[in-house]
Amino acid sequence: MPMEKYQFSEDPEISKPILDQIVLGIAHELNNPNGFIRMNAMNLKKIIALLDPILREAGEKDPEKKFGPYTLPVLRGKIHQNLEGILQATVRIIVIADRLKDCTSDALVQHARISLKSLLEDLVKSHDFIIQRCALLDVISDNDCEFEIMGHRLQLEQAFSVLITNACDTISERYNDSEELRGVLKINLTQSEEEYVVSIRDNGMGMDKETVEKIFTPYFSTKPQGAGHGLGLAIFKTIIQRHHGRIEVLSEENVETEFRVFLAKAGG
Repeated sequence: MPMEKYQFSEDPEISKPILDQIVLGIAHELNNPNGFIRMNAMNLKKIIALLDPILREAGEKDPEKKFGPYTLPVLRGKIHQNLEGILQATVRIIVIADRLKDCTSDALVQHARISLKSLLEDLVKSHDFIIQRCALLDVISDNDCEFEIMGHRLQLEQAFSVLITNACDTISERYNDSEELRGVLKINLTQSEEEYVVSIRDNGMGMDKETVEKIFTPYFSTKPQGAGHGLGLAIFKTIIQRHHGRIEVLSEENVETEFRVFLAKAGG
C-alpha cells in the first residue's frame, strides 16, 4: 500500500503573536529547572572535591576492591566525568533556550544567505549521539551544490532539529525490543528549477491519516504523557512558513514517514 501524501500551506489558526508567546514561554520554562540543576551540580562538584582525597587514598590502598562493577579509581573517574557531563548539558540547554528566543517573528528580519547543505551537516553532527543509538544514517546530496537560500539559520536549525529528533524517537519506539539496529534515517537534498527540497525519512511507527492531519496542531502529541508537549511540529511548521516554504508529509502506519520541505533558491 503506497504512502498517502498530505500538503500543508498557510495556516491562519496559528497566529504569530500566539506562537511567539508559546516559544518564549518554553524558553523561560527551560531556564528555570535548568538553573536548579546547574546550581546543584556545581554544589555536588564542590562536595566531591572535598571527598576526593579520601577516595584517592582508599583507592591507592586497595586498588582492586570493587564497588559494584567498578574499582574505586574507576568509580572516581566516572563521578567526575558524569558531573562534567551534567554541567555541559546545562550549558547546552541555555544555548537551546536562547535559540528558541531567536525563533520568534521579530527575529526573522535578520535574513542572510545560508547553505542548507552545511546546516544539515552540522545538525547531523550535533545529533550524532541520538542517531547512533537507533538508526543507520544515509545522507544524499549533490556535492557540487551548497543549496543556498535566504533565511535565518538558527530558526531553520531549530526546525530541522525537530524532524531529526522526532524521527529518532519514532524509530526507537518501533524497535525498542530489538537487539539489532534496524532503524534507518534518510536525509536527501534535491532541487528543481526554482526550489530546493529537503527530505527526512524514517522507518519508524508511521502515522494514519487522522494523525497526520493533526500533527501541526499546538499541544497535539502522539508521545506518551510527559514525554512530549506537542509544540515541536507547530514551531517547525511556522518557521518554514515564515521562510515562504511548503511542507509535504507522506506516511504509512507501521511502515515509514517522510517530511519534504520546499524552499526557494537564493537569488543570484
